[in-house]
Amino acid sequence: MHGIIFNQLRTYAQERMGEQGWETLVKEAKLPSRIYLAFQSYPDEEVGALVHAASRVMGRSVRFLLEDFGEFIVPGLMKIYRGVIQPGWGILEVVENVERIHEKVRKDPHAQPSRLDCHRVDASTVRVVYASPRKMCGMGIGLVRGLALALGQRADVKEKQCMHDGAPYCEFIVRRVG
Repeated sequence: MHGIIFNQLRTYAQERMGEQGWETLVKEAKLPSRIYLAFQSYPDEEVGALVHAASRVMGRSVRFLLEDFGEFIVPGLMKIYRGVIQPGWGILEVVENVERIHEKVRKDPHAQPSRLDCHRVDASTVRVVYASPRKMCGMGIGLVRGLALALGQRADVKEKQCMHDGAPYCEFIVRRVG
């Protein structure tokens, strides 16, 4: 997992749980204290352990936390990757072109962002297919919601199927509203 995600998770924990939130999660996850560098990669198991620790500490489902975290990190990611998002793009165009952002991330030979298959269904709808052993589909849904807010738009995200329910991949439909 890319270090940016760990850095954003640290900020999220501090925002949601207080100044000691990150230290609490690291301890609960039974991970050694370390500095995560933004453009380095780290074991997926570590982010999984931190998310599950947050679920226990905050008394929220993993699914809720991933969606909330996805929405939370949008402003930070938009600052980092603003050069990839074209002026005038709305929520559907950003979702359609998310692989362009991942191409930038993949320049790091150790980075392994999830692969997404995003296709325009009609003028107001994009279909997203996500398949990853990480099974962090909730974060993707939160990212879409956060992107819509950041772009001053409204979007409805409907899950059609999910790997957590035994499906071979997750599929969700993003529909621009209004």
